[in-house]
Amino acid sequence: MDQHLPNRERINDRAKLIMHRLVARELARDPALVNRARDYLRARAFQLPGRDTTLEREKLLSLPASVLRRKLTCRSEDMVRLRLSSPFMVVSSLGLDDIPLRRRIWRMARRMRDPGPPSSVYSGPLAGPG
Repeated sequence: MDQHLPNRERINDRAKLIMHRLVARELARDPALVNRARDYLRARAFQLPGRDTTLEREKLLSLPASVLRRKLTCRSEDMVRLRLSSPFMVVSSLGLDDIPLRRRIWRMARRMRDPGPPSSVYSGPLAGPG
């Protein structure tokens, strides 16, 4: 395999980061999105008891909206991991569960320059409204 080709896992991580940047903007316009994510998370926890990330996600959803928006777009290893199965993908009104949209975002992520390894320090721009 050509080492100059982008790593699929990194492309997937970038695509999820793009989607969460969109979610962060939506959260600025619609604070009730947190309640929908919390309701979804609780329903999933009931269906799939014992998931390690449930408490972590509950803690995240209890943050003030401005802090939550920064965390959603943070490149830390913890946030990369939590974005893998985010409740926001399901409860967002942006249609992020739409397969053609997700493919377009994935292609966009594939074309992006690799930002390097995740860091524990927030390094991206603050996702602003709209």
